[in-house]
Amino acid sequence: MAADPDRVAETSETDVSTPSDTSSVSRRRLLAATGVGSATALAGCTELLSSSSDTLDVSVWSGNYADRFEESVVPMYEEEFDAEVRIHRGWDGILTDIQTAPDDDPPFDVTVTEGNFYYLGRQDDLFHEIRTENVPNYDAVIDHYREFRNTEYGMPIDGAPCTIIHREDLDFEPDSWADLSSSAVAESNGVGVDTGFWWYPMYAAAVGMDDEALAGEMHDADRHDDVLETVADWPIESWASSGEDIWQAFESEIIDVAQWYYEQTAYDIDDYDGLTHTMPEQTTGYLNHWCVVEGTDKREQGEEFINFLMDAEVQSTWSEELPSLFCNENTEYAGDLADDLPGNSEEAEQIAFPDWEFLSEHSDDLSSAFTEMETDS
Repeated sequence: MAADPDRVAETSETDVSTPSDTSSVSRRRLLAATGVGSATALAGCTELLSSSSDTLDVSVWSGNYADRFEESVVPMYEEEFDAEVRIHRGWDGILTDIQTAPDDDPPFDVTVTEGNFYYLGRQDDLFHEIRTENVPNYDAVIDHYREFRNTEYGMPIDGAPCTIIHREDLDFEPDSWADLSSSAVAESNGVGVDTGFWWYPMYAAAVGMDDEALAGEMHDADRHDDVLETVADWPIESWASSGEDIWQAFESEIIDVAQWYYEQTAYDIDDYDGLTHTMPEQTTGYLNHWCVVEGTDKREQGEEFINFLMDAEVQSTWSEELPSLFCNENTEYAGDLADDLPGNSEEAEQIAFPDWEFLSEHSDDLSSAFTEMETDS
């Protein structure tokens, strides 16, 4: 989900309006967006029938996420099921593209969503319920990913924790989010944070505050000012709207430390001299839920595709191209990714995933406060 080097990150803070019943999108209330090799013997997949004569339209995040998805996952599915997948790359337009399409002709059959998009899409009835009998690989999903967020309309498949990028020659190694509040970081060139998805710097700050269990401050409206003050006290010199902004800020010696996303960092950081990254033991991050879009005539094939993405062998091969967190408990991560990424519920519980059931009531105020902080810096 997270911001990548090839796009400008937008967030999606939305107001709901209901068009008239005569509108072609009467069922979908328009949300006014203001920001946001082959795998074989795949478990459970052979029980489902693919509509091989049809092209499956799939919406994915853009940038190198899409590149690596198209290079690794798509060929595996097409070979296994003799089917064609057409990839649509996007960010903030994913929901509005669905909302503005005719009810019976959505632009995608399947879409990726992170927590914010998944919450908003469910409120607006944009997704089919997932029939679990058609996704048998759900049984192998790590328990925490099945329990902490609603899975009725989307299956947890991949995501990424936030990691700390920093210079190798710093006098110390920042290894917790509390370190961004330290005097050592204050005396450095400064910090870079993601301004597109403002909630991740805030959750990272809350994790570092450690007054409540794992970013509990973000789920207590009375503590939001404290979290904002913590972020404001960081010596932020780069308010980044893309991964390219972060890398450029390092190369221009504007910052020495940054909050960014593991899947945009682990395989790319070797391209930059003098930089490394450290995964905090407790962190924040995002988790993608994949959904079948309401109105598609390929609902069963969409569920088949999602089940395919949930397979352990597919995720293991996928990890060779994309250093994402994966949700199948039997996934075997490529290289040394398993040193950083959770493989069971106990480890997954150390990532504070944003709770949009709660945040939705406070997001406008928090977004405005974060934007004001950036403007005043």
